[in-house]
Amino acid sequence: MPTARPNGRPASASVGSPNHEGDTADGGWPGQDLGLPESGPGSVASPPRRLGQFLLDLLVGGLVASAISFPAPTYLSLAVWAVLVTVPVALLGQTPAMVLTGLRVLRADGADRVGAWALARTVSLFFVIPAVIIDRDARGLHDRVSRTVVVRTR
Repeated sequence: MPTARPNGRPASASVGSPNHEGDTADGGWPGQDLGLPESGPGSVASPPRRLGQFLLDLLVGGLVASAISFPAPTYLSLAVWAVLVTVPVALLGQTPAMVLTGLRVLRADGADRVGAWALARTVSLFFVIPAVIIDRDARGLHDRVSRTVVVRTR
């Protein structure tokens, strides 16, 4: 007879097995299936924290675009935001707002850098809806497309 894990699942139960229900109601937590801790640094970032970070990135993008185009109004905000989100995430895993809010983008497969997947992530975010549809690991469709997960750094 298999032994039970702390979450109540048999030790033989794994992701994708018939014993894995696919929800967090059985004592699991977002990110458990990805090998992430339940809380603290390295745990999956909460949707409210991620929303705050997203809004802060939009604000920073708008301010930078305004500084570049002042006094003539232009539509640089989205382009500046796209660069502000894509390049730092690809190279460092964090946007300026993520640094401030204590978040980081990691590859779900454990690779060192997000790399070119950051572009797919940003393009998906343009449509907003993919970010609203989240799975049991609190990953939006844009995270799933780019094979990433957003975690807390503190």
